[in-house]
Amino acid sequence: MALTNKKSQYHPRLLIITMAIILSFCHVNCLAQERVKPSKAYRAGDTIQSPLYGIRLILPEHWNGFLSRGTEVFSLNADTTMETTLMIFPSEEDLKNIETRWNRKIELSPGVEILPVEPPKIDKGKLQTEFSFSGNENRMGYSMAQCGDYGFCYTAFLITNKAKGAYYANTMEQLSQYITFFEPTLTDFYGDYQWANELGNKYMVTYESAGYSTRQNHLWLCKDGTFEAQIKRKGGFKGTTGDYKGKQKGTYKIKGVGSTGSILLNFNKLSPLELPLEIKEEVIYMNGLRYSVSNNIKCR
Repeated sequence: MALTNKKSQYHPRLLIITMAIILSFCHVNCLAQERVKPSKAYRAGDTIQSPLYGIRLILPEHWNGFLSRGTEVFSLNADTTMETTLMIFPSEEDLKNIETRWNRKIELSPGVEILPVEPPKIDKGKLQTEFSFSGNENRMGYSMAQCGDYGFCYTAFLITNKAKGAYYANTMEQLSQYITFFEPTLTDFYGDYQWANELGNKYMVTYESAGYSTRQNHLWLCKDGTFEAQIKRKGGFKGTTGDYKGKQKGTYKIKGVGSTGSILLNFNKLSPLELPLEIKEEVIYMNGLRYSVSNNIKCR
């Protein structure tokens, strides 16, 4: 489910961090921290932070979550009731504007609206309300919004069965006590992306098919600086890579910090190639081609 907003006030990357922050039940520095990644499962005790938006959290006991690739929703699921979900969205609005919007119907997904049981009001820097669902008398929930000191806020929606509503009545308030905002240190979401660290010991592959023509690039990178490659072309793609075909070996060097970088491939029997690297929405591109990336099990 995605919260619709014509003015695109919810940023896909902020929400992933904000959402997580809400669920902290231990001190912020108790575990190693990492940036939230789409499609990766996070479990109780994991620490997540965003240097771009200045938000940090630790997932509490009995909660797990993930950010679906290509969405603006980070979903946390409670393993105690199995039917309770906490969704977090980012916002650059102030609390007063959020309050005005929440006093109207909020469309959670096409045809599904949440309705405040009472008009939401700001109290001690937080905006909270209980809500019901249009057309579903068995579901209900709680919402909360809170802002930090650096221009970013979060809005959170906890959804559960009415039978469990009382059990979660204080959850939002409890969780908000462990939300931490800090001064953002980056201007680019991938400003601290370390290409050499991220691609070391990885297997990269791209595949394209057009009728009877196919092209495949396979690249195995090892942390010791060596690589193996396999380049295949058939049909109309045949011959498009010149001497760079078949199985190859050599050494490599990756440069760059941020959303772009480069990789220098020093082939044992061919002239070296330096190819551009780019990451967009958690997808890696090399020389303009989209690559799938996984662990390299061929390295020693």
